[in-house]
Amino acid sequence: MLRNRDRKHRVPELNTTSTADISFMLLTFFLVTTSMDSDEGIVRQLPPMPADKEQAVAEVKRRNVMVIAIDAADSLTCNGRPVAKAGLKDAVMEFIDNKSGRADLPERVWRDIPLLGRCSVTANHVVFIRADRAATYKAYFAVQDAVAAAYNELRDRLARRRFARRYAECTAEQQEAVREYYPVRLSEGEIEGEGGRR
Repeated sequence: MLRNRDRKHRVPELNTTSTADISFMLLTFFLVTTSMDSDEGIVRQLPPMPADKEQAVAEVKRRNVMVIAIDAADSLTCNGRPVAKAGLKDAVMEFIDNKSGRADLPERVWRDIPLLGRCSVTANHVVFIRADRAATYKAYFAVQDAVAAAYNELRDRLARRRFARRYAECTAEQQEAVREYYPVRLSEGEIEGEGGRR
């Protein structure tokens, strides 16, 4: 007869076959119920590469260029003059439009634009953004947003004046005419300094 201590006690094994199923269901539940934040960015369409892969250097008159500089402290200047972030859009609009024909703003040239006829436009203007490496992304994106808002408002005004509707509601041909009147001429250049922060 076996004594109790001589007997081997067998510990029953745990049944873990349903554990994987439960884990999978929990994972699915959390994936379905969790909201995913989408990344933000700047929508830009790059021009196509030239066929000969050679890029010509264009000469630009000083009066046709607006330099928006962002320094390391996120301060803005337009052509060397300090500008508030709230006033940047208006400054860009005034530069692009040059309704008064000022000599320090882009020169106006005559163009024949379908649906609009012969128009005096500032087709040779360039908005040049220069950012210090220590400037924040927030300041950089605020400048990009202000420039985009300036173009959008100018295009909207022209569309309402000529076609009695907002730019977004115009036909493809009307939008093309408005874009030819106010072409987006945006450039970015030398990034100064070192470092960088988000």
